[in-house]
Amino acid sequence: MTDDADTQNTGRRIQSVENACEIIEAVQESHSATLQELNERIELSQGTLHTYLATLTDCGFLTKDNDTYQLGFRFVTMGEHVRNETELYTAGQEEVDKLADRSGEYVHLVVENDGREVAIYERRGEHAVGMDYHLQLREAPQHLHDSASGKAILSCLPDERVEKIIDREGLSRQTQHTITDRETLYDELKTIQQRGFATNDEEEIRGLRAIGAPILDNDGTVVGAVSVTAPTSRLKGSRFDTEIPEMVMEAANLIEVNLEMTSFDRGT
Repeated sequence: MTDDADTQNTGRRIQSVENACEIIEAVQESHSATLQELNERIELSQGTLHTYLATLTDCGFLTKDNDTYQLGFRFVTMGEHVRNETELYTAGQEEVDKLADRSGEYVHLVVENDGREVAIYERRGEHAVGMDYHLQLREAPQHLHDSASGKAILSCLPDERVEKIIDREGLSRQTQHTITDRETLYDELKTIQQRGFATNDEEEIRGLRAIGAPILDNDGTVVGAVSVTAPTSRLKGSRFDTEIPEMVMEAANLIEVNLEMTSFDRGT
């Protein structure tokens, strides 16, 4: 397809595909839902909605148990395929494992997708806590402005991209420590650029802190971030100020080297 054709097609959508996506997202948000519950949320006739549900079930994207629909296991294999084909995952998995062993805490490898952060890999260290919180990170995209990894990514994005993300996603408050002011966030992003790592000081979950560092490709473009999350009782003093930040930045640097070697091996 030519560039002109791409330009002409910008903004065009296939309504049936959008409807199917809306149904899938509604089932995911509800964890499970009946035809009647979905009919109350989605602006389709009950007959049309039932046809969509039957088709998605036949294709393996949904499962039906009595009158209740849930997401199908096909998403598991598709998600695994997406992750395994991601260069950052290949380059970062071993370093995330090592960082979790060294720190004893939860470590995440994340990417930015459509203005949110998505965890593509995690490793639980010996002393890690907060299982429910980390499951939530894995199951749904999260805001960037209130997490260490998210702010690390934002600090490396072009200013106009950061503006668009904030305009669309906002700066919602999660705790009393969440940054909800643009200028305050911009000042912090400048600090992150200077020191090489970001912090989350109870900004997303009360009682948890995190350190995150951006991961850049050989062109200097941010491709993701790595972070360590721990309770405030353990992540404090020099451990919060220097020890864990040094570990996280070292891990980010090693992942960058792995990415560079991958590109070198392919001759790109």
